[in-house]
Amino acid sequence: MTQAHDGGWIPVRKDFVDPATRCHARGASRRHHGFPEGQAYILRDAAGHEYPFGEDCARAALAQPALLRQVPDYTERDVVPRTALPELRELPAGPRRRDPGQARAAEHAAERAAAIRYLVLRMEKVAAVPRVQPTVRFPALEDVYAQYQRSGDIAPAQVRRILAIERSPSTPPRLRATNLLDVYTAHVKLERLIAASTSVDNIRFLRSLHDWLARHLVLTAAQLAAAGIAMHPQAFTSSGIWGPEAEPPAAAGRFQSGSLF
Repeated sequence: MTQAHDGGWIPVRKDFVDPATRCHARGASRRHHGFPEGQAYILRDAAGHEYPFGEDCARAALAQPALLRQVPDYTERDVVPRTALPELRELPAGPRRRDPGQARAAEHAAERAAAIRYLVLRMEKVAAVPRVQPTVRFPALEDVYAQYQRSGDIAPAQVRRILAIERSPSTPPRLRATNLLDVYTAHVKLERLIAASTSVDNIRFLRSLHDWLARHLVLTAAQLAAAGIAMHPQAFTSSGIWGPEAEPPAAAGRFQSGSLF
């Protein structure tokens, strides 16, 4: 685990938060800003407590802001309006040739983040979706997950083991990282829509989609559109997730069969 410096903050992950959540830091106005897009960086203090921060606030809190690039990102398959994106900052020109040691360190950090993200997706985030199919939680990862919960980190050998499992031909396409990210993102968005809806019929429809997602770990483009869920343009299109047959067309569902299922 990246250690806190002088009792400072440890960056843990980028994740979804309730849009009503307030940033732990205070902006220039001395008020806690919110997260209208429902995404935040989660930082851990020296006592082990986790708090949400906006990107700029997280950078200001960290002794090494570059560490934010090394945390697992569980929001990658979400869609954020361009107006909500921070303005691009001019970065000083770096050296033309990158130090081989720095390149290896960056590669190892990226692999560590990918392994942790896959581990937590399978053993915690997607595994916690109500009525999800039991194949998501993988017994072979139980010991590694238990150690990660205790220490907050995984050893290089465990990183290699987790990535080998994710990439193994025996791992079904629906249980690979990208599709699990799609499942987690759709789950979060469906939960928000259900909580905000005041229509009994709409709540029933959204819950039926949620149950379908839990059982099958996929949603069609028609189902996403009917629910009003905005996701990554390539959501649920990973290679092989629809089986050996061709991927379903974007217009599949009620437009052809009279049913979204």
